[in-house]
Amino acid sequence: MSENNFQNGSQNSENNGYDTFSEPGVTAGSAPYVTFVPYGYTLNTYREKQKIRKTALAAGCCFLAALGIMFFWSFIYLLVMSRLGFTTQKAREIISDPAVLQIVQVVISTLTFTLPFIVIYKSFGYRISELVPLKKPKGDNLAALFFLGISFCAFANIATSQASYFFESFGIDYNVDYGDDPKGFFGFILSVTATAIVPGLVEEFACRGIVLGSLRKYGDAFALITSSALFGLMHGNFEQMPFAFTVGLILGFLVLKTDSLWLSVAVHFFNNLVSVVFSYLPNSISQQAQNVIYSLFLAVCLVLGVLAVALLSGSEGLFKFSADGLESTNKQRFKWFFTSPIIIVFTVFCFLESLIYFGG
Repeated sequence: MSENNFQNGSQNSENNGYDTFSEPGVTAGSAPYVTFVPYGYTLNTYREKQKIRKTALAAGCCFLAALGIMFFWSFIYLLVMSRLGFTTQKAREIISDPAVLQIVQVVISTLTFTLPFIVIYKSFGYRISELVPLKKPKGDNLAALFFLGISFCAFANIATSQASYFFESFGIDYNVDYGDDPKGFFGFILSVTATAIVPGLVEEFACRGIVLGSLRKYGDAFALITSSALFGLMHGNFEQMPFAFTVGLILGFLVLKTDSLWLSVAVHFFNNLVSVVFSYLPNSISQQAQNVIYSLFLAVCLVLGVLAVALLSGSEGLFKFSADGLESTNKQRFKWFFTSPIIIVFTVFCFLESLIYFGG
């Protein structure tokens, strides 16, 4: 056997009287134990794998807990209403009102994207204050970044439209029911709150704050793509998955480049607000006229996006990610993260959920 396989393999009796040896697949230390390193790994890459697996476990538990809340709240609701003396039919009549549904959505969204993420990540030893960057955004081109963000989001909607057209081209009915909008000015305020304000805050807190923050030590590029993939899967249907993944990329990019959550919150809010406004266009406006209005909106976003890129082109290193200083490659990190059992369960669950909308 060559000398390289037993580098520093001589007996060492200076470490508190204990004998330690260095052998292939074994790391010697000053303590009377050794760490086994599987074949093909260095000590550093093996430790990086273990840490990524731990982070994947934390993230997977959070997203599965969030899905659990979304799926089982109706059972809890019916149980509570029965305890209060309401029949099942009456309870369903109450909850079917669009305004009540929006209020429930505010409560469920707030609970889903705060409590599980805070409790689980704290139990894994993370400090929430260190993961979620709530300070003032840094940089001199915040307006340009904002316009870049909203233009990116606007054209990401095309991915959602293309997903629908894809299924229609094969004669497949894929229908995601988002529910009816509550009527009147109060209904509009409710929709803005439930669709734009609350998601803009709590989803950014969870996905671009806690999740992205916990992944950044493994490289910004890895953290950005991984958190965006989880954000896309979380939406649970094939129409929104491409859109959410794409939007997740630009929102995460804004957090990484400003070292703050607030610009991504603003872009997320604006993007969702636009969808609410278009859903409340008067019935007197024909569908053709609405399409023209939306096309004009996209054109404005395109102009703003081009101007933003022009302004940002002089920012040195803006579209580059710094070196992470790790031994493992991004390919290895993606493999370790997405082959984690908890992430596999979450992914399968999201795809199974997506199937229920076929023929709906």
